[in-house]
Amino acid sequence: MKNSFLLLFSFGLFLTATYGQSTNKNYEFRNGQWFNGNDFTTATWYVSNGFFSKKAPSKVDSVVDLTNRWVVPPFGDAHCSSIADNPNAANVLSQYMGEGVFYLQILGNTQEGRTTTGALVDKPMTPDAIYSNGAITCSLGYPFVEYEGPANGIKNPTQWGQRYDQIKLTRKSLGDGYWFVDNKTALDANWEKIKAQKPSVISIYLLDVLENGGKEGKGLSAEMAKLVLKKAHKAGLRVFAHIETAEDLRLGFKLGVDGFANLPINKWDGTGDGSKYALTDDDLQKLAKKKTPVVTLFSHSQLMSAQNNVKDANAKLLQRLFENNVNLVIGSDDGQRTIRAELNYWFSLGSMDSRQVLKVLCENTPKAIFPKRKIGKIEDGYEASFLVLNDNPMQNILKTRVAAFKVKKGVLLK
Repeated sequence: MKNSFLLLFSFGLFLTATYGQSTNKNYEFRNGQWFNGNDFTTATWYVSNGFFSKKAPSKVDSVVDLTNRWVVPPFGDAHCSSIADNPNAANVLSQYMGEGVFYLQILGNTQEGRTTTGALVDKPMTPDAIYSNGAITCSLGYPFVEYEGPANGIKNPTQWGQRYDQIKLTRKSLGDGYWFVDNKTALDANWEKIKAQKPSVISIYLLDVLENGGKEGKGLSAEMAKLVLKKAHKAGLRVFAHIETAEDLRLGFKLGVDGFANLPINKWDGTGDGSKYALTDDDLQKLAKKKTPVVTLFSHSQLMSAQNNVKDANAKLLQRLFENNVNLVIGSDDGQRTIRAELNYWFSLGSMDSRQVLKVLCENTPKAIFPKRKIGKIEDGYEASFLVLNDNPMQNILKTRVAAFKVKKGVLLK
């Protein structure tokens, strides 16, 4: 016999009775407003064995009425830096789940950081995560100092520059937080070791390649980037590139990178000639045609000196990115926080289409992180993970932060 739980009258009882139950329960969710990728439509969906179905299963254990509620797929962070190697990881993971972020892509971590956080993620109450492990760069290239400084007990970033002559002589995190690849011999010698760490994605640095590729403090040369891409793709591994200039993006696109960890403009301080960071319509159209995932990291501009100049440039670029249908994804690259700062910054730029942003949060970003999983949409056969909202996010995208309840792979969460 069906147990009917009417949300308006017994929502608390419903959660208490079903919280944390396994995916073998069958549910009927009726009358909700469900996001279809463009708008919300009234529908009834069934959840069976952790997956969506339009067809009713032979037995329905519970019926949930979602009248006056909006349902969206959960979100992702395609450039998470606040989990691995963070002693406060458990709290940040809780923040992610509280904000409806179920999927994390960690572009840079140590093996210790992965082992520690690996025990916390991929559970009903925590996000699913993938790791790139150590970044591939040139000798003394970025992010060498970010790992080598702490490895030498120098945890304050302001001291890294002051003590760089000391830090640059050590290699405590080599083969862990970073890999030095200056030539084919070095790549061949390290590649099996890189694969043995079982990365889900490869992270490379292309920083002003045409002028400074392969130089200290920068990243790979164009030649080495090409060889890394070739090996990674042969091994079935995707590659995300961190870039500095527009030419870096063009090179990365030409070489066939699978995603960009940032846009060049996040490196501009708002002063002088910013043309080296400017993307043309041709750049955007090429990205859109290939559907290359692109993380913006616009919120990093809040640290720049001429913030008004950068903010105006960011607002114009965000509009152009949407107009050209670029596959935008959201990421934070923040050592302590979630995607909230980036989403807030997008909102502050004004003239933002909530439908487009919702698609970035719900569909583009999860698919960029887990391209082989059926997530990011509410469709037959897709994983039954979703957020039930009390307010229409089309009217205010920031309303997505507060959910009445959440479901992850058919498990109901508080």
